[in-house]
Amino acid sequence: MTAAEVERMLRSGEMTVVRSARRKKTYTLQPAGDAWKLAVPQRFDVTANLAGIAELLERAQRRRANAPRSDDKLRALAEELNQRYFGDGIEPGSVRWTGNQRRRFASASGLTGDIRVSDRLRNVPRWVLEAVLVHELAHLRHLDHSPAFRALANRHPRTADAEIFLAGFAHGEDAAEAAVCG
Repeated sequence: MTAAEVERMLRSGEMTVVRSARRKKTYTLQPAGDAWKLAVPQRFDVTANLAGIAELLERAQRRRANAPRSDDKLRALAEELNQRYFGDGIEPGSVRWTGNQRRRFASASGLTGDIRVSDRLRNVPRWVLEAVLVHELAHLRHLDHSPAFRALANRHPRTADAEIFLAGFAHGEDAAEAAVCG
């Protein structure tokens, strides 16, 4: 990705710029359907930072390409994690993306064994999604958050990192919602 390509995307509408008076230094890039949304501080000079935006876009595109996009790929990832961390019989009934979980990142049904993952997580780093799936797989054995559950969920080596990431992710979503509603 080059600065010239980013400039072309901005002109064509493939990338839109959203300015925020609350944002002071950082800029972020999020997929918005087939386009990208670039959130920047109010006085951010986009043209002076095209190279940095190009690098950010390249990383986001790589991450997006590595993410499981379909229910089948999400199920395959869950099965891979199941074998890696739970070779002792935890079996999900189904694993799928869902668009109706706005407060939870994922859920598991102890009755059916179904795991549902919020589509808000489609573009998180793979290790975060893996930790979420391991957490939900552990719930198929222990429905609570007991020490026995924690021992299973912590089989993923980046569980603590993912919890920190998701706390920041949720905080960002809440802040964005407050800005829109406020």
